[in-house]
Amino acid sequence: MVTSITRTPRRTQAQRRDTARAAIIETAIRLLADGGYANMTLADLGERAGYSRSLATHYFGSKPKLLAAVVQHVLDQNPSARLDESLRGFARIEAEVAAVLDGLEESPHMARAYIVITFEAITSLPELRPVVHEQNVAFRRRIESALREGKALGTVRPDVDAASASIAVMAMVRGIAWEWFTDSSLDLAACRRALLSQVTALCASTSDR
Repeated sequence: MVTSITRTPRRTQAQRRDTARAAIIETAIRLLADGGYANMTLADLGERAGYSRSLATHYFGSKPKLLAAVVQHVLDQNPSARLDESLRGFARIEAEVAAVLDGLEESPHMARAYIVITFEAITSLPELRPVVHEQNVAFRRRIESALREGKALGTVRPDVDAASASIAVMAMVRGIAWEWFTDSSLDLAACRRALLSQVTALCASTSDR
């Protein structure tokens, strides 16, 4: 009787590299969330991720480049990318707000790491500003598009400046996130209701008042 043996295919070098990069990024997210940027070194990252102390430097080259990779990783996991594309107007704004605030509760380490990176971008690491700015612009453009759709549907006042209002909405969302960063006991459900109430007051058509 011949017994066949199923052998697990050996992973390719590219697969091993991707696994190592992902482990280093996930470790960086935890360290950023718990201790901030100053307490994190590339050598420490490689070791904590279960690899050599030099591997993080080999893959990323510098801490700013690593942080840029972390930003991209966080954005790849962003619930906004998976929202129902059929949502229009105020319904889209509600979904965008929910995606951000739900993310604070569902992935707190990722959210805290991203906030740390945005702080570093406006203080000690100006080279990260374009990365953060690009994401801010993408967010407010989605809100602006939803407001313009609402105007076309008649659910948003025709005199609302969609571009300026989108910045105001983004500022409220980001403000709640910053408050949560220093006070994780914040009632996010209540904050969401208050924010959407403000958006409604800002944008409601005359017939809705």
